[in-house]
Amino acid sequence: MDAQDKLKREYENKSIYTAGFYADPDNDLQNRQKLFDTLKSLVMNQEADTPFALQIMLTNSEINIMPLGLVNLDELKEYESKKRVTHGLQNQNDSLPLVIQYSPHTDGGKIIKKMVGSVQELFTNFNQQIEIIWQTVKELMQANFATLTAIENDLITDSHDVYKEYLATFSKMTSTELKEQLGFRIAKDELAQFSAYMADMHEVQAIVLSSGSFVNRELLEKNSFTTMMSDNIRRSTLFWVLDNTFYEIYYYFYMSNSNEKLHKRLQHLRQDLIVNMRNDAFHRAQEMTAKQSQNVDFNEYFTDIFIPVAEQIIAEINKFKD
Repeated sequence: MDAQDKLKREYENKSIYTAGFYADPDNDLQNRQKLFDTLKSLVMNQEADTPFALQIMLTNSEINIMPLGLVNLDELKEYESKKRVTHGLQNQNDSLPLVIQYSPHTDGGKIIKKMVGSVQELFTNFNQQIEIIWQTVKELMQANFATLTAIENDLITDSHDVYKEYLATFSKMTSTELKEQLGFRIAKDELAQFSAYMADMHEVQAIVLSSGSFVNRELLEKNSFTTMMSDNIRRSTLFWVLDNTFYEIYYYFYMSNSNEKLHKRLQHLRQDLIVNMRNDAFHRAQEMTAKQSQNVDFNEYFTDIFIPVAEQIIAEINKFKD
């Protein structure tokens, strides 16, 4: 039986069982629990021949756990051909390899695929397989966090240059010129902190506009907002981009400061910040859907959501400075 016949026999007339979650960039305990719960639900409620795909969304990437051949049948055909060459026809069985696929959403990012046991082993020996799967997922998450760190370091380096430019420009102005330029009075001894604020917001705006432009270009296109939101894939992708944007902004500020007490404070606030962001985004989406909004600009949508988030984080940082 070739791979195509095999998949047809096992998958015919069956819908794909899907699940997913957004992985916190540095909370391994929570991520492992989510992975455990999701796969445990699969083996308790489905059969081993059920087609399934578990999607783990990360900042700037995703991990998919699925049977080999679910997305690309040729991969399974190639695997079975190699297996026949190596083991011959006598050692054939019907087990399907389990694939963990890491897909970075960055320029030049390369897809990584790792086969970890089989689907049948997951169902028959769950406790052993879940640990093997978790170790591979954890390794890929760590690689992804290294990518996130590199992105943040670039933003932080740029912010230092922007800060110097702002401070140099403002320092040359008189009090009257500053008021005319900024629209409010500012004391000379406050210029450094204000320049730092402006540099931070410059980087935040870069993150926000990148996200907004992606949604405008790839998700909204020429559709109305309501049409876009009625498509399950586009809607879920929008909320992935929202989480992605939040973590890029959060870790920009987190990595910009080395104060351990500040780190603990930001970690304490993070859950509330992201929940409030999601609620705000959902509320705004509901309002635009109710109004049947046609001309939606996601640059504005993301700006209205994330500038207050950034300002709240900056306020917390300034409390520690003061």
